[in-house]
Formats: sequence, structure tokens, C-alpha cells
Amino acid sequence: MNGLIASVTLCINGFNAFITVYLALYTLYLLVSCLGGAFSASRKRRMEALHNVVDHEYYYPVSIMVPAYNEETSIVQTVNNLLKLDFKRYEIVVIDDGSKDNTKDVLLANFPLARELTRPIRYQVTCHPINEIYSCRLGEVLITLISKENGGCKADAVNAGINVAAYPYVINMDGDEILQRDSLRLACRALLEDPNVIAVGGNIKISNDVRFRDAQPVGGGLGKNAVVNMQVLEYSRGFRGTRVFQDLLNANLIISGGYGLFKKDALIAVGGYDPISKGEDMEMTVKLQQYYRKNRIPFSLRFVPESICWTQGPASLKDLRSQRLRWHCGLIQTISKYRSMILNPRYGIVGLFMFPYMILYELLSPVFMVLGCLSVALSVLLLDVSVAQLAAAFLLYVLFGLILTLLSYLDNRYCPEEKLTFAEIAKVLFYGLLDAFFFRPYIALVNFTAFFRYKKITTSKWVSPVRIKVTEEA
Repeated sequence: MNGLIASVTLCINGFNAFITVYLALYTLYLLVSCLGGAFSASRKRRMEALHNVVDHEYYYPVSIMVPAYNEETSIVQTVNNLLKLDFKRYEIVVIDDGSKDNTKDVLLANFPLARELTRPIRYQVTCHPINEIYSCRLGEVLITLISKENGGCKADAVNAGINVAAYPYVINMDGDEILQRDSLRLACRALLEDPNVIAVGGNIKISNDVRFRDAQPVGGGLGKNAVVNMQVLEYSRGFRGTRVFQDLLNANLIISGGYGLFKKDALIAVGGYDPISKGEDMEMTVKLQQYYRKNRIPFSLRFVPESICWTQGPASLKDLRSQRLRWHCGLIQTISKYRSMILNPRYGIVGLFMFPYMILYELLSPVFMVLGCLSVALSVLLLDVSVAQLAAAFLLYVLFGLILTLLSYLDNRYCPEEKLTFAEIAKVLFYGLLDAFFFRPYIALVNFTAFFRYKKITTSKWVSPVRIKVTEEA
């Protein structure tokens, strides 16, 4: 019996030591990421001040692809906002992926789309058959509506858009989003600054409680929905810090499926999006990293935080749970599919650093959180560990998170020209605490269950969450 207790004690102490080092390294990474991101942002602001940027009169023509499945509530608003972009030449390609609602009908009713009978389609990447193509021109912008058989996933719809898109660069976004008026112009600067850029990721922000005028935010902030508010804080932390740092290393592994600009030839070279993947955005980014590094082709994947796309966050725990289960299963899929890159020097910093990071701090973090809670409970029961010391350590962790959350939010405010109020700061701190004590543990438990629901989720078809119309001012 004494031997068993000694073994259990050794295991608990060993795991506690591991978790301490694990969290310390994660904290260090966050600090370095934030400092790197701040340095990069400061440098860009200095360049702007000195006018040492590429003149916006130069541009690349871009096809904006909007996959839509049961998006009748928001799709017209999305297209209308895309028509307001500050960019010289682009087209809008809406892909109706066999919707069961009136997505196609509301588009035909709101825009003078006419059916094309002679347009040739070159299937350069695999997708389900395209049944009809409609088009019209509003001013300088061509709008194309693709009506196709349901492919069961966003990836198949995007592939159809690639096959029809007329321009050499394509944007992949969602059917409920608002692309900020200057976002395309800012993203394309990266293409002009470096001829080896094959993809550009933008900054994603939550639109639920924001008011817009002509595809620009004019007001808003944290609203009354706690689920949405905690996503606002989560997005502000995630997109401004770590992705800017990864951009400096050319080591981005996720260009968000909500908003990404790609060189079309690069997507075709790797065979388009994988229709089996539940995380098609990460899968495509990793596939590009693998292809270009393996073949020693010069390339760059960029992240431009000033280029902003606004998306609706799930407004209920049910929709949020479905979203995060799908994301974590997509992460499991991608890491499993590209496991040959792990610690492989052939893939440089991506193989040696980013993949181990994704495994330890993204894939397995919910497992460590559950085991960590169990270890804390056993430490209190068996090792006579001071509860006060544990509470102090946890409060220190919460304080660090609050500071990081507040700084990230202030740097990503909806309308920086609006006056910052004490009430707004208090609201951020309140939801930051709620985030630490409820939201992150809840997401960790949801992600933990993904390991047990993996097969069911990866074989299911895509489902659109409940959409609302975004508030627009005249």
C-alpha cells in the first residue's frame, strides 16, 4: 500500500512539474508574441507616417468567393457591402451550395442576374457539378452566382468558385460577413511588397453588436450577449498577438477560412481544398507550407492585421459548441494528415517549432487542462498542498490574462476615434473574469469531448448557424 501511495505521489509531483513548465513556456510565448506583434505594428505605423508604402494606385484584380449554404438571411447584405469596397477591379462570386432555403431566390430577386448558357467551366480542382451560372454587372463589378449540387462542405463550394473565378487572386470568405471597405486594398499591399506572397490572412472581428455604414464600423462595442462578448475578447487576443508574430517567421499555419486572399495558381497547384477536412482553412495553409517548402519554392504567407473582415459569432452555447467541436476535429485531422512534417528539419521552423507548438498548446491543451484539474484535486487530498498557494497561483494566471485581454481589446477597438469610457473598461474586465472562470474552461471541455466524437463530426455535413442581420446606418 505504501508503495502504491509513493508511486501515485511521484506521478502527481511529476505531472505538476510538467504543467508548471508547460504554462511557463506558454506565458513566455505569449509575451514574445505580443512584443513581436507590437514591434511589427509600430514599424508599419512609422512606414505609413513616412509614406514608405506601396502606392494604392497599383492593384491586382481579385475574385471574391462567397460560399453560401442556407444563407438567405444575410447573403444580400453581404453582397451589397462587397459592392462598396474601395478597390479598382474585383468580381463577386457567390456559390449557392444546393441550399434548402431561398438563398438563390433572394439573390435573383435583389440583383439583375441573368442565366448564362455558354460560359465554359474548366474544372481545375475537384467539386460537385455546377448546374447553373447567373451573372450581371453593377458598375465596374461583375456579380456571378453559381448554383451547384450540394457538396456537403464549404471546401467543395470554394473549389467550385476557384473553377469559375476569372482573376489570378481569390478571396475566400463566409456568407454572413462584412469585408471592411479598405480591407482588400490593404491586403493587396502585401502582394506588391513581395512577389513571392501566395496568401494573405486578414484580421477577423465579431460584428454582432457593431453598427456599420458603407461597410465601415461607426459604433458599437460589447453588447448584452455574454457568449458573443467573450468571443470578442478571444478574437482580439488571438489575431493581434500570435499571428503577427508567426507572420514575422513566415510560419503561419492558419489563414482563416473567414477571410483569406490566395494566389489562385497556388491553390490549383496543391489540388484545391480538401472536401473531407473539417478545418479546411488550416488544412489548406499547412498544405501550402508543405508543398512550397518540400519543393524549395520561394514563398511567403502573410498576415495583415489592418485588413479587417467582420463575422457573426455564435450567439448561443449550442452553436458555439458545434463550431468549436468542428474546429478541434479539423485540427486533429490536419495534424494527423501532415504528421510527417512534425520535427522534420526539411520544413524548417514550421516542422521544428510550429507543429510541436500546435500539438502541445492547441491539440492537447484541453487534455492537459482536465488532467491538471484532477492533479490539483489529488494534490490537495493526498499531498497536503496549501489551497492558499494554489489560489494565489491561479489568481496570478487570471491577472496576466486580464492584462493581456485588456491591452488586446484596446488595440482592437471597433472605432478608435470614439472616446474610451470607464464603463467600457469595466465591461472588458468583467467579461475577462468571466472568460477565465467560465468561457475558457467550457471551451476546453468541449474540445476535450472532440476526441470522443471525432468520427461522428468528421462524417457530418456542414450546417449554418442561426444568422441575424447586421445593423447598418443610412
